[in-house]
Amino acid sequence: MAHDFPSALAHWRTRRGLTKKALAQALGFDPSYISHIEAGRHHAGEDFVRLAERHLATGGHLWKSWHQTTSVRPASAAAPSELFVDSDHAELSYRDGLYTARMRRRVVNGGSEPVTRYLIRISADRYPGQPERSNELYRRHPLTWQRLNLAASCDGEPMRWVAKHDRDSFKEVWLCFDNEESRFPLYPGQAATLEYSYTVGEDQWG
Repeated sequence: MAHDFPSALAHWRTRRGLTKKALAQALGFDPSYISHIEAGRHHAGEDFVRLAERHLATGGHLWKSWHQTTSVRPASAAAPSELFVDSDHAELSYRDGLYTARMRRRVVNGGSEPVTRYLIRISADRYPGQPERSNELYRRHPLTWQRLNLAASCDGEPMRWVAKHDRDSFKEVWLCFDNEESRFPLYPGQAATLEYSYTVGEDQWG
C-alpha cells in the first residue's frame, strides 16, 4: 500500500470507484485541487484530509499517511497560503487614446489557511531598452491611480484594493477578498475567478 499521501489518496479514491471530480464534489473542493495534491504539486490541508478520511473510510490509513508525509516536508514547503493560478487570460483593447488591459485568472487555494488578498503588478515601459528616456517620461507623467481606473472582482463580486507600492511607472496592489458589504475569503480547496482591468494612455503605454 502507498505510504506517501498523494499516492495514498489516489489509491483510496480509485479503490472506492471515484473520479477526482466525483471526490471533489463530495468534499466540496475544486477538482483541480485534488489533481494537484495527487501529483504532489501541493500539500493537502488538514480540513481536506479529515473530510477525505471520513468519506473514503480508510480506517485511519489516509490520516496516518498525511501525518507521515507532513513530518518529512521541508519547513520552507509548509507555507500556510499556497494560492496558485489554474488558468490565465488577458485581453488588450484600444479606444480614444487609451489602452485597456483586462485580466481573468482562475485561482485555487492549495494551502491550509483562508486567503484574503491577492497581489497584482502594473507596470509600463514606453521606451524598452532606453531606461533613462523611460524614467524621464514617467517622472514627468507618472501613472496615477485616477487615470489607471483600476477595478477588480471575484466571481462577479466587487473587490476592494489597497496599494502596496506606488512608483512612477510601477504599481503593486493587493486585491482584497472583501468590499464594503461583505467578506469572501478563499478557503482551502476553493477556486474563484478574479477579473481586473486598468487603463493606460497611449503616451505612457509600453
